[in-house]
Amino acid sequence: MKVAVSEALNIGIDAQKNGRISEAERVYLDILLNFPSHPDALHNLGVLVLSKGDEQRACNYLNRSIAANPKVKQFWLTYLNLLVDLGKLEKAKQVFNQAEDIGITNDPFVKIRITLGLIGNEMHTPSITALDGVSLSTKEVAAKAKVHKDTLLRWLRNGSIPEPQRDHRGWRRFSYAEVAAIIQFTKIRSSTTNITTDSDIKQKVQWVSL
Repeated sequence: MKVAVSEALNIGIDAQKNGRISEAERVYLDILLNFPSHPDALHNLGVLVLSKGDEQRACNYLNRSIAANPKVKQFWLTYLNLLVDLGKLEKAKQVFNQAEDIGITNDPFVKIRITLGLIGNEMHTPSITALDGVSLSTKEVAAKAKVHKDTLLRWLRNGSIPEPQRDHRGWRRFSYAEVAAIIQFTKIRSSTTNITTDSDIKQKVQWVSL
């Protein structure tokens, strides 16, 4: 059966999230068979094999995910935390220095404030009623920002908005401050352009056999 890579990735994520580890691993490996440098499949597979106790394979996959997309903060954090847990502190220092050299350790809100032209101004934070410490999933954030989930994921991939922290399963969890910034980004982006490009409405579909 042929499915789009994005759909295959979602199948793997759902399987991993619901404890169907063997199914998730098979899906990620199928993706990597066709696209060996798919960053999300590499990262998720690294998290998965780590949960099975295979630290060597986890290091390999997580390192490759960074090489495939060094702009994703969580890829670095997952790998660094693993190196520290393994006591490989010298290696962790080397990796941290690499992250620092490309600016991935910078406060992500500084970048987004610069992008939005809000440096020196007070950012208006949309009212969001919730208890402090609660976080939202990607789907929930997309709904609040009134954009398609795929659009939000594309902004994350291309660095338009910063990557949030992830939970122990590797799923993105957005703080309410991050949600507020994303909503503000969405509003400003909508107000500064009336042009819709092909890439905004349709991306080239890649396929993988499952």
